[in-house]
Amino acid sequence: MDKIYSRKRINLPKLNVSIFNKNNKPNKNEIYKILKIVIIILIAIITMNKMIEAITPIMDKQCRTNAKMIATKISNEQATVVMSNYHYDDLCNILKDSSRKYCNDKCKCDNSE
Repeated sequence: MDKIYSRKRINLPKLNVSIFNKNNKPNKNEIYKILKIVIIILIAIITMNKMIEAITPIMDKQCRTNAKMIATKISNEQATVVMSNYHYDDLCNILKDSSRKYCNDKCKCDNSE
């Protein structure tokens, strides 16, 4: 039981404040370390940007679907409240002429006899 968690850690190089040594000549090791950190940060930013671009359409569609679902639910509840004041006879009126045939329009029923 030597190691419980053996994932390798990212070791970022430690930087001194100055890039130049005492002779005002650039130290290649320091410049390499800074370049390495900048590249890592740039890759992280690009990766996050691409992930956000990929997730945004999915989230937008999900939000629209939820909004439609809520609007439908509210509409159905309000329709139920309004329709509770009416009976079926108020909604549907069947007209028949003297020969017991179904007539859709009362004026045509009267004229056809």
